[in-house]
Amino acid sequence: MATPIALEDTTWTQDATDLIERWAAEGRRFTADTLREAMRPAPRQGMEGGVFIAAAKRRLIEKVADNTSRTKSRNGGHQYTWVGVPERHLQAVAA
Repeated sequence: MATPIALEDTTWTQDATDLIERWAAEGRRFTADTLREAMRPAPRQGMEGGVFIAAAKRRLIEKVADNTSRTKSRNGGHQYTWVGVPERHLQAVAA
């Protein structure tokens, strides 16, 4: 009998994007560590970066600081602190 294949988490990216959008709208400062603490584990390593890049390209968030990750698996690796772009949120509310 064949071993069943585990289903991949196909909603992680959308859920992470929704959370980043909410934090950005609140004006909250956050990092990839913050996202990892608030979310279930990403299906693949490095997926967190993709959602931050996508949000930055949409001009929802911007980098405000450089810092060091507190996550043990990142071994003190570099990360950014992000915050929502206020003008973008005003446009979204007006629409």
